[in-house]
Amino acid sequence: MTYYESGLLRARWASWQDARAGRTAQANARWGWIKAPGERGPILWMQSFSDADQQRLGIELAKAMAEKRRDLRMVMTFETEYPALLEQYTEGAERLGYGFGPCDHPQAVGRILERLMPLRYLALGRAPRPRLAAALGRRKIPAVLMAADPGLQIPAPLEAVYPRDARQAGAWAGRRVTEAVQEPVDFTTLFTIAQVDPNFRTMISGTDEGLLWWTQGLSAAQWAGWRRAWAASPLSRHGLLFLGGTGAPADLPRLSAWQRAPLPAGAVVVADDDRWYPALSAGAQAVHLQNASPMLQWQVYAGSRPISVSPGVTLNAAEPLDADTILTLEKPAQILDHWQALRGDAMAARQRGDATRRIFWQERRHAGERLPEFLQRVFDW
Repeated sequence: MTYYESGLLRARWASWQDARAGRTAQANARWGWIKAPGERGPILWMQSFSDADQQRLGIELAKAMAEKRRDLRMVMTFETEYPALLEQYTEGAERLGYGFGPCDHPQAVGRILERLMPLRYLALGRAPRPRLAAALGRRKIPAVLMAADPGLQIPAPLEAVYPRDARQAGAWAGRRVTEAVQEPVDFTTLFTIAQVDPNFRTMISGTDEGLLWWTQGLSAAQWAGWRRAWAASPLSRHGLLFLGGTGAPADLPRLSAWQRAPLPAGAVVVADDDRWYPALSAGAQAVHLQNASPMLQWQVYAGSRPISVSPGVTLNAAEPLDADTILTLEKPAQILDHWQALRGDAMAARQRGDATRRIFWQERRHAGERLPEFLQRVFDW
């Protein structure tokens, strides 16, 4: 189960359910029974909560920190496990242990801090919950927060905050921790795949002229509307539509099961494997993001394709974007009409794609300049 707040009975119930289902490690970790890797060296505790992007960020930072400081042991805890991500990216990560983390009950918080005795605490993606924040303060364990909005209780001592963008930096502005708040930076740009073999479009369509269109972030209720709009669109005569999200219909082919054979024009394919996202980002004529994590957004930006988003999507960029760079559209028919117009105006499509790619590279260069500063901080601990 996924309960990680501070309620005693609910946390006990969650652990009982986990143990009953064979998830003994998760049940024990919820109450702080966690062991650090290795035998010697100071410990950094990284908490990545439930976000896959933040787990990936923690892994990549761990690799960089291991190179900078050879004595540091790192423990990354999470509340949702992504086995494929962990298997794919932790290979070669030295002195990194990972597993489920504790709930916010004082017993669990106290136990993990006693067992780890961390030199520092690093929160990824959100601020620590109130009981943990208070316990860090009582034990005088300095905290570093990365890509996190302010929490109900700010841990003290607070060593540094690395906001992801200007919006997040603004959220910290009134919290009386000005000296700790750093200039916005998004380190996930450093491991976004920026160069992709361009053959995907030809392979999946069977022709150099094959047109690919991609929408990501659908809910279960939105698939039928997209399929109807696609069937009625002229784009379906010569192109392929890739749809990603939750609740995909069982009758649609999956990209994860693609056998490297061309698909017929008009096909609708479920984009269910993130390993293909870089190829889709570079190969699609245009991309619409119904909902998307920051990491996926950077991947799409790097693909240099025109992008549109649904209302409510928070866009990546350290500074606010020009409204003409990424359009806000909502209904499938409206989006398909926009794509049809882009097909007839190749210059406009290229200009918009180039604009988002420039944003990506600007942020990536900035992150590359800031990473040595962060690593020096780690070295100085």
